[in-house]
Amino acid sequence: MYGPSQRQESLLLLLVFSGLFGWGAWQSLKLQALPVVTYGLGFLALVAGFKALSLSLIRLRNILMRRDAMAATTQRGSASWATSKDLKRAGLYNTSGVFLGCDTDGRPLFFDGEIHGLTLAPAGSGKTIAFSVPALCHSSLPIIVSDFKGTLAVMTKPLREKQHRQKVFCVNPAHLYTEHLGAPARYNPLQILLDDWMDSEKNKDLIADAQSIALQLCPEPAATGENTFFRNGSRKILVLVFIYLIAFHGAGKATLSEALSLLRNVKELIEVCEVAMFSPILNGELADMATELHYKLTAQDTRQVDSFLEGAVQALAAFSASGWLAESTSACDFRFKDLKERAATVYLVADPTKMKVFAPWMGLMGWAAITELTRCQNTKPVFFLLDEATNFRIENLSNSLTGLREFGIRVWFVIQELEEYARVYGRESLETLLSQTEVKQIFGASGAKTCELISRMLGEQTVKSLHVNLGRMRYDPIVQSVGEQARRLLTPDELRQFTDTILFIRNLPPIHAIKAGYHYVKPWSDWVAANPLFGSKLQGKTRVRLKY
Repeated sequence: MYGPSQRQESLLLLLVFSGLFGWGAWQSLKLQALPVVTYGLGFLALVAGFKALSLSLIRLRNILMRRDAMAATTQRGSASWATSKDLKRAGLYNTSGVFLGCDTDGRPLFFDGEIHGLTLAPAGSGKTIAFSVPALCHSSLPIIVSDFKGTLAVMTKPLREKQHRQKVFCVNPAHLYTEHLGAPARYNPLQILLDDWMDSEKNKDLIADAQSIALQLCPEPAATGENTFFRNGSRKILVLVFIYLIAFHGAGKATLSEALSLLRNVKELIEVCEVAMFSPILNGELADMATELHYKLTAQDTRQVDSFLEGAVQALAAFSASGWLAESTSACDFRFKDLKERAATVYLVADPTKMKVFAPWMGLMGWAAITELTRCQNTKPVFFLLDEATNFRIENLSNSLTGLREFGIRVWFVIQELEEYARVYGRESLETLLSQTEVKQIFGASGAKTCELISRMLGEQTVKSLHVNLGRMRYDPIVQSVGEQARRLLTPDELRQFTDTILFIRNLPPIHAIKAGYHYVKPWSDWVAANPLFGSKLQGKTRVRLKY
């Protein structure tokens, strides 16, 4: 490598040649021997040229050696960002599927496939304008949307009706923005039990479905090792009451509100047990459940069953006749299974100020939707957009993702933090979520564990580093060397400051993408209505134009 010592050597040689040239010229003039001068100058020129050539060759050699030394290798890691060729080969420039943003050159990216997806977007990162609204703008598939603020429904309901020609149902128990959304639609989750009861072939599903609803309303905590005894007791009572209402009263009174009223009246509950004890329904299983509960309710010590009853009442408390949810769950104005047969959009609108009330209902509605859709005998795709997915819990959702794909159900999770998902669903469920979502869209991360995980997912690349040894003494030669080391594509600290989008798509290197809100895309900017929380539409210079 051409260094300071070589430059010193060249300077010394120049001085020597200059001295020899001066001495030769003086001697030639003194002796008046011009041929000697000519020969001397020629010789010096030859020597100088040879030296210059040798130094140039040395310098060229050093340049080539430096290039080879600094060339990237994969010995310490092979991570790199996806290229435009990778994106084209994967079909991400096609305009079908889910909108994921733009590449670094401004070209829109879409992914189409029978997949599940995950959008990780901390608060204020633009998930609504850059993903949720664009998904509702672009996709012509039947869609079910969890909408905790009601803003998605207000902004996109008109375009779902007009542009995609879909029937829209807004299940809106709190009656938010009715001037925009119209009269709320109703859905009774117990209708699934009524279906089981009315169909002799599905009778065998009745107890299992009743147990699933009870588990959804009275779930096990994500943390393991907690006592399940009293929750099991509460769920048994719920199952008994649900089946009794279905079998003895039918659709008119088979509601969650009626179940709650029955549980609050112990005397009436005892009478129910006395009726059901002699019933042959379900091959005597209902009678067995009624006999067990009747014995506990009429025993001298009822403290245990009182705890069971209290748990069951608390599970249904949100469906009180005087509350928000009674009317909304009193009947069915639509069925989720209809989305397999016709183009429709269902908004599940909650009230963000009453999360304790609406979270159990939202989880139950999610369970009902999945149950109905998976029992249809076709694989027509339905898009399930779980916005703010950690605000509620759908039992066994993560473990069901593989099976849901077989039924054409595409679930897309939108969450703020991975650790929040682990708190709601459990650590193992988080690992399942990460493995079963083929597309992961990262709008940012703030939590230490989340940043570390994403950084590891990005992988490591091999980087070169130049080391300089100055020696011990002032005139010691300077020695330079090149070493290799592993470096993450983005460190956790760099991720916290990363304002663009990271895409993980199975079988592709990580993708560096740019967020693009709906207001930068034509015709979406014309289709989307104003956000009711702000009162006006977002404005932006058009970056992308799409044809429909």
